[in-house]
Amino acid sequence: MKFNLQAARECQPKSGFEALREHGLTNPRALASDLLSRVKRDDSYINLLLPTYLSRKGVSEGDRGLIQELTYGALRWQLQYDACIDFLAQGKSIEDSVRVALRLGFHQLFRMRIPSHAAIHETVELVKQKSPKAAGFTNAILRNADRAGLESLVKEASSKCNSIEALSIETSHPAWMIRAFIDALALDSRDDVALLLSANNKTPDVNLAALSPDAMRRLKQAGLAQSPISPIGFTVEGNPEPLISHDVRVQDFGSQLVALTLLELVDKNVDFLDMCSGPGGKSAVLLSGLGQQGTIDCFEPFSHRAKLVRDAVGHDNRVSVLEHFGQSASQNSYDAVLLDAPCSGLGSIRRKPESRWRKSPNQLPELNALQTELLDAGLFALKPGGVLLYSTCSPVISETNSQVVDALVRHPEVELIDLNPTLKGISPTLELNQARKTVQLWTDLHETDSMFMAGFRRVG
Repeated sequence: MKFNLQAARECQPKSGFEALREHGLTNPRALASDLLSRVKRDDSYINLLLPTYLSRKGVSEGDRGLIQELTYGALRWQLQYDACIDFLAQGKSIEDSVRVALRLGFHQLFRMRIPSHAAIHETVELVKQKSPKAAGFTNAILRNADRAGLESLVKEASSKCNSIEALSIETSHPAWMIRAFIDALALDSRDDVALLLSANNKTPDVNLAALSPDAMRRLKQAGLAQSPISPIGFTVEGNPEPLISHDVRVQDFGSQLVALTLLELVDKNVDFLDMCSGPGGKSAVLLSGLGQQGTIDCFEPFSHRAKLVRDAVGHDNRVSVLEHFGQSASQNSYDAVLLDAPCSGLGSIRRKPESRWRKSPNQLPELNALQTELLDAGLFALKPGGVLLYSTCSPVISETNSQVVDALVRHPEVELIDLNPTLKGISPTLELNQARKTVQLWTDLHETDSMFMAGFRRVG
């Protein structure tokens, strides 16, 4: 397939778009472009940056949805769009601001209900604001892309790739992540990585955690249906902000299940430790099920994250938020320990699409060493008979199964708890189908983040 760039450059964008601009179609695209530039420049996460940015800019409710879809979509499909853009550019260099605009243009052309002529015109107008000389090039790329169609472009862009590299372009996942997912799925005798990759590319539902009986009542009165996955979970369509309160928070069902599992494994009137508690979501769930005689120490070494934990748990004399590293936990001090370990986060890339492009396999050894260090400290912190729940928002074997196997060798005083019966008790409809004592949730099977859980009990 060959494309005539010069001929396309000579095609001028159609006129008559003043009405579109009056309705705010140009401005949302400019804001989306600015947001994507900030995500890269400041190493920000779009889910954290977007709400405050839109509020500060005074963006209307209608435009918020457009900007969210543009930014999340361009980030999620970045690898695929770049492969197609580079194929069409035929080796020409592309400055960053133009590439960002082209990604936005591709997303409008191929994954949004926006007419092609409008998507192309608005993208060209966006490029004119920063790089006027690149407007013709942008017009050419987008018109050729529109004529070819996405399926044909992806096929051409991946024609010289091996099977993993081709799947990488098709699903917009780095090849190394795909290999890591294949290895992790094999532990559950699964060979259907394409299903997981497809699930990672779907816009996730907004999940809420109801942290009190009154919160559950209010959410039901608001017309929300209780989740079959988490007994405290609800799904909301649209903006969740009107529903958020001290006892209702946004939280993935998988994260809810982690905290609920630890609560089921121990008595409620005991001493808990949340070793890596920021930003506080799991601590809040633990508190919601804590007995009146129970206590929770929430360790979080970074002040800004410790503040988030304090906001999450509120003022409750049973909870202490301490700016400590998890490794500083005193030995033989706790009946229940939650170690939600720092990890690669590959289980939540559907909600944090920019994570795909920031993570590297070279980061894993340092993370694995930290996970091992924290796991040792957490197991030493257990009283006899105490329970530690280890969790990661990642299915990568070096962060999950390998950590468990190695910990059992280093710590003969602990035994592995079979978590499957506990999870089935909490969530009877949850289909685990796993022949192991640990639990791996999968985004494509369970509609949660791909959370991993392992339970340890100190027996000696």
